[in-house]
Amino acid sequence: MGAQSPYAIGVDLGGTFIKAALVTSAGKIDIQDRRPTEAESGAEGVAARVSEQVNGLMARKGLAPGDLAGVGIGVPGVTTADGMVILAPNLNWHHVPFKRLLSERLGLRVELDNDANVAALAEARVGAGGGCDTFVLFTLGTGIGGGIILNGRVHHGASYAAGEVGHVCVMPDGPLCGCGKKGCLEAITAGPAMVRHVRDGLAKGQVSSLSGVDDLTPEAICKAADAGDALALETIAHVAFYLGIAIADIIVLLSPNVVAIGGGISAAGDVLLNPIIEATKAESLEGMFEHTKIVPATLGNDAGSLGAAFLVL
Repeated sequence: MGAQSPYAIGVDLGGTFIKAALVTSAGKIDIQDRRPTEAESGAEGVAARVSEQVNGLMARKGLAPGDLAGVGIGVPGVTTADGMVILAPNLNWHHVPFKRLLSERLGLRVELDNDANVAALAEARVGAGGGCDTFVLFTLGTGIGGGIILNGRVHHGASYAAGEVGHVCVMPDGPLCGCGKKGCLEAITAGPAMVRHVRDGLAKGQVSSLSGVDDLTPEAICKAADAGDALALETIAHVAFYLGIAIADIIVLLSPNVVAIGGGISAAGDVLLNPIIEATKAESLEGMFEHTKIVPATLGNDAGSLGAAFLVL
C-alpha cells in the first residue's frame, strides 16, 4: 500500500454518526457508508465499528489492502501529531490513542486529525479553494470552527492546534466564551450568540417578526433578515462586523488565496455572506483585501470524509 494506490478511505467520526467514504486518487467519492457511532461502547467499540466500515467498503469494491493508500479519520476533538485524541467531549474521550487502536485492527496506514482541519483540507483541494495553496475555512454553527491550509497542507503550528479561529479575540472584555476567555469570535457570532442578540433586542421593545417565536434559531433569524426584518438585519450586521474583523486579521497575517464560509448557518447564503464580505473589506489593510476571495464552502457533509481521505492520498 502506498501513495500511488488508487483509493483511500476517509472517515468522518461524529458524536452521533460515523460516515466513511471510499475516495479515488482524483478526489472523488466512489461509495459511502453511514452508521451510528454508539459512543457509549467506548473507544474500542468505536474502533471496531470503523474497522467494520472500512472492511465493508473494501469488500463492496472488491479491494485488497494493497489497493488502499490508507485510512484517514477526522475526529471532533483535540488531537496530537502521533494520533492521540486528547479530548473529544462528544465522544467522552480523554487521551485515547485512536490512531494506534485503529491501525492495529486494520493493519493499514492510518492518519488522524481534527475534523475541522480535514474539512478545510477537502475544501482547499476540491471544494471552494479550487486547489489553491493558501486557504482558511470558517465554519459557522453552534460554535465557530475552522482550519488553515498553507502550501497545500494543514497548518498545525507548534501546539498542533492552530486554526482555532473561533477563539480569536475580537472584543476585549466582551461576553464570556465557553473556553473561559472573554470576547472570542465564537461568543459573539455563533448560533447561540445570534439568538441572544435577538432576544436582547426584543426585551428592549424592538418590533420584529421574530417576537413570540419560541424555538428561535439562526436559520429563522437569517430568513427574517432576508425578508427585511429590522432586528434580524441588525443581528446579521452585528455578526458580520465581528467576523469581518477576524477575517481581516487572517488576511493581514496570511494573505490566503481563499477564505471559505461553511457550517450550518452559512446556508443562509448572500443575506449573510455579502455583509461579511463588506465588513472584511472595511477592516482590511489597503492593498490586501482584493487578493483574497471570500466564498461559500461547497462540499457540505462530504467535506469530512473527503478531507480525511486526503490525509493519506
